[in-house]
Amino acid sequence: MKYFFLLINLLCLIGLSNAQETKHARIKGKVITEDYEKKGIEVVQILVNGKFYGDYTDEDGSFNIRVIANENFTLTFSYLGKQKQVNVSALTTNETRVIVVPFPMTVIELETATVSGKARRKIGGITLDPKRAYQLPSPGAGGIEAIIKTMPGVSSGNEMSSQYNVRGGSFDENLVYVNDFEIIRPQLIRTGQQEGLSFINPFMVKNVFFSAGGFEAKYGDKLSSVLDVSYRTPKRFEAIGEASFLGAELSLGGNSKNFRLNYIAGLRYRANNYVLNSLDVQGEYNPRFLDFQSLVVYNFTKDFRLEWLTNIAQNQFQLSPISQTTSFGTVQAALQLFVGMAGNEIMEYNTAMSGLSFVYQPNKSLELKLMASGVSSQESERYDIFGAYRLDVLDNNLGSTNFGNPVASLGNGFFINHARNALFYQVVNLEHKGNYTAAYKPISLQWGTSFRSDFIQDRFKEWRYNDSSEYNINTFNLSDDQINLSEYINSGIDIRNNRIQSYLQSSWEIDKQSKTELQFGVRSHYSSLNNQHVFSPRFQFSFEPNAAFNENQKSDSTKKKDVAIRIAGGYYYQPPFYREMRDFNGNINTDLRAQRSVHLIAGTDYYFQMWNRPFKLFSEVYYKQLDNLVPYVLDNMRIRYYANNGSRGYATGLDTRIHGEFVKNLESWFTLSVMRTSEKITYIDGNGEEIESPFIRRPTDRRVSASLMFQDEMPNFPNFRVNLNMVFGAPLPYFLPGPSRYRDGYRIPAYRRVDAGFNYMLVKENEPKLNKISKVFREAWVGVEVFNMLAINNVISYLWVKDLQNNVFGVPNFLTARRVSLRFVASF
Repeated sequence: MKYFFLLINLLCLIGLSNAQETKHARIKGKVITEDYEKKGIEVVQILVNGKFYGDYTDEDGSFNIRVIANENFTLTFSYLGKQKQVNVSALTTNETRVIVVPFPMTVIELETATVSGKARRKIGGITLDPKRAYQLPSPGAGGIEAIIKTMPGVSSGNEMSSQYNVRGGSFDENLVYVNDFEIIRPQLIRTGQQEGLSFINPFMVKNVFFSAGGFEAKYGDKLSSVLDVSYRTPKRFEAIGEASFLGAELSLGGNSKNFRLNYIAGLRYRANNYVLNSLDVQGEYNPRFLDFQSLVVYNFTKDFRLEWLTNIAQNQFQLSPISQTTSFGTVQAALQLFVGMAGNEIMEYNTAMSGLSFVYQPNKSLELKLMASGVSSQESERYDIFGAYRLDVLDNNLGSTNFGNPVASLGNGFFINHARNALFYQVVNLEHKGNYTAAYKPISLQWGTSFRSDFIQDRFKEWRYNDSSEYNINTFNLSDDQINLSEYINSGIDIRNNRIQSYLQSSWEIDKQSKTELQFGVRSHYSSLNNQHVFSPRFQFSFEPNAAFNENQKSDSTKKKDVAIRIAGGYYYQPPFYREMRDFNGNINTDLRAQRSVHLIAGTDYYFQMWNRPFKLFSEVYYKQLDNLVPYVLDNMRIRYYANNGSRGYATGLDTRIHGEFVKNLESWFTLSVMRTSEKITYIDGNGEEIESPFIRRPTDRRVSASLMFQDEMPNFPNFRVNLNMVFGAPLPYFLPGPSRYRDGYRIPAYRRVDAGFNYMLVKENEPKLNKISKVFREAWVGVEVFNMLAINNVISYLWVKDLQNNVFGVPNFLTARRVSLRFVASF
């Protein structure tokens, strides 16, 4: 026995010696599609000399495998029955070689769909590349919303805000989801510079789906649009960071050794002092926006997993104003307003959100999900601002030595603004969702039901006093023994509302050859506050008329036009949450009914080749019948509702977008939207009679919107790239509260803006790593961003003052001026 153990030990030592003599190297790389998207392909099997060692590509198509050094070998990549072999020459000991493998895929992620072999392209919305979100130059909240603003049917007139209008709807009419959890935005934000960070962290995003109307029944109850975002669950360690004049961000992700635990977390800090100092109001700006988010996924078994989404945000805006100087008017009548101010303004929006999702998937056909989430938000507005102003006439004589300076005074005045507002709301939601797809796949079924409880506590106290040249604005009967305030609000309200929501929808593949599909669904919503129960039937019908013919053609020259056609419609209700119920005096109307919009949409997706590159033309016409609307006026980013269902109207228009490689391997797009939205408002006139106004423009009636997102690179210097973002929005109507709301009012001039980013690519993601920097970073670039390149003074709202003759002047509040920023982004 002693000699037996000696023999075993000797054999082990010999084996260990041989193992130590075996030299290894490492090969890293990425498997990408051969199409123009060049996207990474997940779960591609990798064989070395025909042997499988359990190696697959990661979520982004990357791989990292160990091979024997000093020997030639063959890598075989397999996916969906297709294979590609790559012969690799011998690597030296400990050498790391990087390769990029284009794979002949029939699975192509299109902008609006996923095509798998001969599967139908799903249409009905736009799927965006999240990477574009942090490449696009933006001085404001940026991120995913910045790229959404360039989509057809979307408009925005404030670069400092993440909020947007869709097809004539207000900011409050847009649904936002992250990993199936509905996101609730802060309620008290007045201006774009106060808003801070949006919820969505672009560094954590995997997929982005956006629909401007006619969306499915599985999405909730809002009138205009849905933005559906999914966060990543990395399968290996990753990091991405950014630093600029406006702040810094860092995102980390990875997994446990047994691959059961996946996580991704992001920390963002933003301070817009640099941009805010370009505003007319000069003072001490102290914005501080901080946000932490995480998504943790734990796989108990291959069938059962837990997803935990967390968000903690602290957005604080402070301003100690000193003065404001605004020049406006025309060349013939040039005016200037000078305001001397003192006081302080503090806005805080602190939000915490957590959501748990238990997902059970016993087979490929069935997925069951149980979700629980809670949102808690504490918002406050505190300010005391007082000052005096002077309205002057400017010298407009070009030959004068005093040109551009004040030469005469039209009036002066004094004002005090005071507020102590506090809003607390808490939303708790328990939900079940299910998804069943038949094994033979002509029919799929989705369903869900939820219980949601809203608690809102509002303490609203603010007042204003304006005395302009001894004419108190909004007051015409002055007495010597009293002070007449322009506005006084003092209210305290507690609201509790329980909601029960359910949906059921089914998709039926009517004809496989023409890829014809019908989807029908119904959604119900019950609100205990106003005891209202609404039903929302919705449908989508789509087909590709030339699909069957084209699949039988071997030559592209014999194929017919590659066109997909969609028709969609349905009923979309929006039960009130909070802002719609509060009127100008702070009173709450708990009997307010749900607003309703009936959608009817027809559109096409046309895929074609130009300059031997792929392009897509999207076009959609729509009509929306609107009723039970709640009239409102816009003051910067603040929506002030009349808290009654006193309006009905319509919205109709055409949206179009062309997308493709205007420059080879770089995607760009151009969008154009033409729209008209009007309403009739029922109100009580001065005689106590109920009157319905004629059709008047809604506050979001932007007749023409256009945007261009263009990428380019220098022909002989491809590491230098340019990202250009151009936006145009036609003039908007501007309404004042009171009787003037019931007739067409003033206009805000057209919104025009050009932002440009000039980036130098230090490391490209899909290229071999040839130097020390490229071996450290997966991708890295440094850039110079020019905001508002043409220095256009865009107007967001007006300040109203009077002269000595009691004439009222609207002084424009301008948005940000030109600024240049430096930015660095790197990923590991």
